Amino acid sequence: MLKIATLGPKETFSDLAAQQYLKGQDIPYQVQYLPTLSETFQAIGKECEIGVLPIENLSEGYVQVVLDHLLDTNLVVLSELLLPIQFSFAGYCEELEQLTDLYVQFVAHGQCSDFINRLDNVIIHNTQSNIESLLLAKQQGKGAGAIIPQHALTMAEGCCLINKNVTNYKNNQTRFLVIGTQQLPRSAELNYKTTLVVKNEKDCPGVLSNIVNAFALQKVNLTSIMSRPTKSQFGKYHFFIDVDGHQDDANLKQALEEIQMQYPVTVLGSYIKAQ
Repeated sequence: MLKIATLGPKETFSDLAAQQYLKGQDIPYQVQYLPTLSETFQAIGKECEIGVLPIENLSEGYVQVVLDHLLDTNLVVLSELLLPIQFSFAGYCEELEQLTDLYVQFVAHGQCSDFINRLDNVIIHNTQSNIESLLLAKQQGKGAGAIIPQHALTMAEGCCLINKNVTNYKNNQTRFLVIGTQQLPRSAELNYKTTLVVKNEKDCPGVLSNIVNAFALQKVNLTSIMSRPTKSQFGKYHFFIDVDGHQDDANLKQALEEIQMQYPVTVLGSYIKAQ
C-alpha cells in the first residue's frame, strides 16, 4: 500500500488535512505519522510517495521551516487544501490561576497569543505538534495545560478545566500543500494556481520590481509573494511566489521565460486552486 507522510501523532490538523485529501483519491494510502515537519518533508519520495504539510496560516503567515525545505527540492506541489483551525485549552487544574506549565505547538502559539499572553507566572513549552502538547500535559498532570485542536477535546480525559475557544480569530484557517514526486496531468476547465521560486543570486537592484513587472505585462495575477533570506549575506533574498493560472498557460509561460532570462526560476507545481 502507498504511504502518505504527515505530522503526527494521529488527530493533528495535518492528519485531518491528509484524511481530507485521501477522501478524493481512488488509490488507498496508509498514513505515516512523523514527529516534526522537517522529518515529514524528508520522508516524501523516500519511504512515502506523497506528504501533506502546512504552508500558511491566515493570521500568522507562512510556515518558515516548510518554505526552507521547498527552496531546494525536486519535489512538486500536487494540491492545496484549506482547513478551518480552532484551538481549545485543556488544563489539569481547577482554576487558570493554578496553571504552572503550558504546552503549545510552535505555530499554534501565535494563533492563540491573546489567550497565552494573559497568563501570569506560567512556563511556556513549545512543542512540535498539537497532540504532542496534550500528551506532555497529560504526562505532567497537576498544574499542566495544553493548547489543542478543538476536535481533540475528546482525548483530554481527566482535564478539570476546559476553554473551548482560545483562537485569536474565529475565521482562522491554514493552507496545506500536498507534495509528491511527479506533476499531475492537467484537468480542463478548472482554476489553477502555480507556485514557484525565484532565486536572487546576483547582487543587483530592482529584482522584485523586475519580477512583478514581468507578471503584470502578461496580465498574470500574482496572489502571494514571500521573501526568504539566501543565508549567504544580509540583504539578499529568494522569493516564493503564487500566481493564478497553469504553467502551461501562454501568458504565464511568457512571463516565466522573461524572468528566467535574468534569474533562476524553479516551478514547484501547478495545481487546482482550493476554494
